[in-house]
Amino acid sequence: MTVCEPATTGTVVSTGELDLRRALTGLEGLLVMSMAMMQRHDVDEVINVLNGEVESVTGCQLVHVTFQRDREWITLPPGEPTKPAEPSPSTGERVFVQDNGDSWTSTTAVAVVNGAPGQLVLRSFARPDSEQMFVIERLGDLLGTALADAQVHERHRRRAHELDAANNEMARTVAALQHREGVLEEFARLSTTGTELDVATSLSRLTGSAVVLRDRFGHETTRITVAGRYQPVLERTSLEEVIGGRPELGTIELEVPPDKDRGDASFALRYAGVALGLLRAKAAAMNELENRLSRDLLDDLLGGLPAAVAVDRASAQGHDLGVPHDLIVCAWSSERGHGGHDRDVDHLRMAMARQGLPCLVVWNRGLVVALAHRGVDMGRLFNDLSRAYGDTNGVIAKGEPANSPEQIPRAYEQAQRALRARQQSHSPYGFIAYADLGVDRLLALDGNAEEVERLIRDWLGDLLIYDRRHGTELVPTLAAYLDHGGKYADTATTLTIHRNTLRYRISRITEISGHDLNDVETQLNLHLATRAWRLRRASVGEPPRNAVR
Repeated sequence: MTVCEPATTGTVVSTGELDLRRALTGLEGLLVMSMAMMQRHDVDEVINVLNGEVESVTGCQLVHVTFQRDREWITLPPGEPTKPAEPSPSTGERVFVQDNGDSWTSTTAVAVVNGAPGQLVLRSFARPDSEQMFVIERLGDLLGTALADAQVHERHRRRAHELDAANNEMARTVAALQHREGVLEEFARLSTTGTELDVATSLSRLTGSAVVLRDRFGHETTRITVAGRYQPVLERTSLEEVIGGRPELGTIELEVPPDKDRGDASFALRYAGVALGLLRAKAAAMNELENRLSRDLLDDLLGGLPAAVAVDRASAQGHDLGVPHDLIVCAWSSERGHGGHDRDVDHLRMAMARQGLPCLVVWNRGLVVALAHRGVDMGRLFNDLSRAYGDTNGVIAKGEPANSPEQIPRAYEQAQRALRARQQSHSPYGFIAYADLGVDRLLALDGNAEEVERLIRDWLGDLLIYDRRHGTELVPTLAAYLDHGGKYADTATTLTIHRNTLRYRISRITEISGHDLNDVETQLNLHLATRAWRLRRASVGEPPRNAVR
């Protein structure tokens, strides 16, 4: 603002020219007003006191006050235009009076300790006399002191507020650090003494979120929900972490509600993933060790391990061989990818675990073999494996109960014979026990091998020679025909050939072999011969030739 020059009639007030009684009366009111301003400790309130009392003390109205506040020039009271003020001259003790025609303006300096003084501008309808100008001049000094005091208190309050804010922020930071330290301690403890369920439960409790664990194939293995909380799916934030940083260990997912801190949730999720990674890696290592020991033990048992050694080794692995056992073999014709044998072993082990029977499982000579405590439900086992593979193109077989370790190899051979018999039958899929075999039990015995081979040569020799020389399938056709009791329709369907083709083959079989297929005794001998031929020629575990996915 522009500093007003003194009016032509204005002069510096001389103390000798004052009416001291009137001056003291003005100073008394000024003292009361200054005390009120000094008690406010706030710049705006100081100006409010000035605005309310200045007319009664000086006989003038307040126009505005211009002063420095936090190194910026401002003009108060609010409503007046704010603009930078020019410093008052060094003779700041003077009062400048200017005639505006209908009013008079009095301007005096607002005292400051350091820097440029401000300006106090008052308006009156008559020219101020000497006593008024004396009071106005003193008012500038007292106003400067009150404003300086108010600004000091404002700075103190501002610094106190900043300090409180810093303390609060520090307290929040300390609380967050303590929370995260607690998270680290929790998951560090669970990674050595807990389970996957413990980790998921703690993560849900710490974050107030639902937790979902999945295996490497994306299948959900564990879900922990937050009791009593419901949020629409669209309002949730899903966070996912690869367990232990290894995709083969699976993933862990959080469904974070909108009222929860995402940063804390991400932190907890990361270290829960680390804890789960350690648990799953340790479990995988232990499983691999146990599986290797179990494979070695079962391989040795199938080979005829001495009873005393077998019992001690099994006991060391937590398996009791002192009770009767069932010996199970399993073969599935589903296509296998890389590592299919491990998958087959896992399927059978998990299916046996659902029956609650302790068992040893191994891959041996093209079959999955399980030695379990007696009482295996074969129908349930087949159904569980069918669900695991996604089809029913398999067969499981069981030998007679093994009451001692010495009987395990015998039970294994019996289970293989039963499996082979079922695979080569007209119904090649399903489950079978060695005890369910009829004449096939005699045909499959190694002790009868010489007589069985002679039976095959006597009744099928000419047909086998013809098939070998001409690449035909007369013997398999005869076997299917006899399995179906001589029914053309069923036999043709099984062989997937036309009935006329079947009739031609049957006529060729009769012509080459010289056997009358209408004779009952001939049919019996041929049927036994074909069954023996299939049992002797088929490899154990080999899928049937007519297997269809």
